Amino acid sequence: MAEFTTAIASEILAACQNGCEEAAGALSRALDGEFAIAPGVTSTIAHNDAPDTWNGPGLIITFHIGDSGALLLLPEASELLPDWCVQPDETGRSKLATLAQELGYSLLPESFIPERTSAARVKNLAVAFERAEPTGEVGYLPLGLRSGEKSGEAALVWPLQAVAKSLEASAEIPKSPAQSQGSEKSDPLPATPQPAAKPRLQYVDLDDGIRQLPNYAKSLLKVRVPVTVTLASTKYPVSQILELGPGSIIQFNKSCEDNLTLEAGDQPIASGEAVKVGDKFGLWITSMTLPDERFWVIHGRRSGARVK
Repeated sequence: MAEFTTAIASEILAACQNGCEEAAGALSRALDGEFAIAPGVTSTIAHNDAPDTWNGPGLIITFHIGDSGALLLLPEASELLPDWCVQPDETGRSKLATLAQELGYSLLPESFIPERTSAARVKNLAVAFERAEPTGEVGYLPLGLRSGEKSGEAALVWPLQAVAKSLEASAEIPKSPAQSQGSEKSDPLPATPQPAAKPRLQYVDLDDGIRQLPNYAKSLLKVRVPVTVTLASTKYPVSQILELGPGSIIQFNKSCEDNLTLEAGDQPIASGEAVKVGDKFGLWITSMTLPDERFWVIHGRRSGARVK
């Protein structure tokens, strides 16, 4: 597998071009708007040459990949971020966590899927970028964003040695030495950042929930599993099975009036009646079969019981 360096710029660009529609959907759900994404041209920037648009607050998303990682930076000056991003509540933090996870799967190549992701607003994107410890030149891919009449530009940068440090509470505009000395005693210690809440999907129905799944989960829906209809089943001793031949009749305990069982991957999922579809056999489903409940009975000692 290739190393996560600036040499994979073409792979990252291809991943963004292929996943920009899904990434736009993730942004739309998280940031309360209808977004469109247009990937630009990859290049490199020096670690000490951050764009002027980063000299201010914005949203930063971290992608942890092995011993390094990548950042997605979106300046607040673009006016594409909702007001709640400044101080997100539990729902807002959940939205940002889900957004980070989805963008990790839609904007990066499959061979570099992030192990962990996170997202938060920082007071200064340039300072956050420096805290992530870029070495030499890093890859830079501008992503044009549009939501209604508003437009802006996010940037995907890689590789960075310490992406987690970019979200530290102290990632703000550095003070001058005089200011630092004057406020050294009065300024409270920066609050320890709280871990983002685990993403929790909220959906109206099954179709809506499936649309919100990340790519890796959606791919599971394409797995083909055997679907069978069982007329009846029984068990016979091996000795009797060896005696079977043309003309033998096997008797089942199942009534001819009973429904047939539909199984997917050896798991019963429904039952129904046999029907004729043209000149083919079919099954008319009359009821669904719920999974078996997995309960273990724990026998506790009764109150007042004596143990000898």
